[in-house]
Amino acid sequence: MYAWDATDEITQFNSEMCLGAADNWNLPESHVAIVRAYLKNGTIKERAYKLPGHAHRWMRALLRNKEDFTIMTYDQLQDTLPQDAFD
Repeated sequence: MYAWDATDEITQFNSEMCLGAADNWNLPESHVAIVRAYLKNGTIKERAYKLPGHAHRWMRALLRNKEDFTIMTYDQLQDTLPQDAFD
């Protein structure tokens, strides 16, 4: 079993680092997704979900507010960001 240590510190990254992380991503079996939101006020919020409906609800709210996000699942990494967002 893996233990996650939460932190309020922001980790800086770029698109290459994201792709590298996706290759090595290990989502615990108990979770279906992790969603990282990039809010207009400059805040980054990341939430882990065990139920798909809860993740969908938050992503719909982000889309309604025109906020960008990245979703990571056991087999995919997708986002709503422009291609050059981290360059």
